[in-house]
Amino acid sequence: MLKHINHIKMSFTHRLRGFFMLLASGIVSMFLSCQSEPEEASASQEQHSISFTVKNYRQVSFDDLSGSADTRAVASNHPSTLAHLVIAVFNAETGEQACSPIQHDQKNYEENNEAYPKFTLTLPYGHYRVLVLGYNGSQGCRITSASHISWENDYVPNSFYYCEDFTFDQNTSPDRKITLKHAVAAFRVETEDALPAELKKMRFSSTIGGTVLDATTGFTPQSTGRTSEIAVPADSLGKPGILTVYLFLPNEEENVGSYTVQALGKNNDVLYEKRFSEVPMRINYMTLWQGKFFEDTIDNEEHTSGVSLYWDTQWADTIRLSAP
Repeated sequence: MLKHINHIKMSFTHRLRGFFMLLASGIVSMFLSCQSEPEEASASQEQHSISFTVKNYRQVSFDDLSGSADTRAVASNHPSTLAHLVIAVFNAETGEQACSPIQHDQKNYEENNEAYPKFTLTLPYGHYRVLVLGYNGSQGCRITSASHISWENDYVPNSFYYCEDFTFDQNTSPDRKITLKHAVAAFRVETEDALPAELKKMRFSSTIGGTVLDATTGFTPQSTGRTSEIAVPADSLGKPGILTVYLFLPNEEENVGSYTVQALGKNNDVLYEKRFSEVPMRINYMTLWQGKFFEDTIDNEEHTSGVSLYWDTQWADTIRLSAP
């Protein structure tokens, strides 16, 4: 009987020992499993360096009176350098911002012109959409997403862009060279007669185009037309004028629309006006009208003669197209 009881005790002790060993093994296994998750997460979030260098940031054209006085002053010092470069990176799947945008301005160019076109980022490996903008003028840029870019006060500057989806992994080149594309079409008026002393502003109203850029397509998502005004500085009066406005075009690289151009006086009263129909507009082109603008006050006739379409020669081959 005693042997039987001892046998039961030993069997129970053995089973209890096995139970505690199993329990301890499970706890250790659970502990190691919990420890491995942060390590895996940490590895997936490991930061890696990548840089983007803009190759053609110095090729700028369509210089005009559409910028502010300080922009013109800067441009006179660096006539072939874009006033601003900005990079923004998004998660390609979710569209969320992967890092804060980085902007380089003229002061950065003056401090270190070799570093001006280069952006260095640290990101975990993943699938991204990178957006780079180059533009002139003094209005602030607003980047809601790569498909919705605008400027303060509905301003449209002479602007250029690059937009690409790419996978960032161990095989990705750490230094990517990129080229900006022209985002705008330009409409320019060159007056053969002098700007009158009472002139304060020039107003340009178009029936096509928009103020928002979708960099994933290169077009504006809404073609509602645009009205923009250019303040004419006093030192430009008494001389022939060159005035230019820009548009983001819808759907196609070439469009046809109408323009009304007005010369405004002190109280926004219309001093002179010309209307242009069937105006050809094309991205990376400048539509040019040359003639005497201030010889009549209100001109109710629509003009097509004298309007020509020029390729922007600093960004492509030289081509001239006559208006229809």
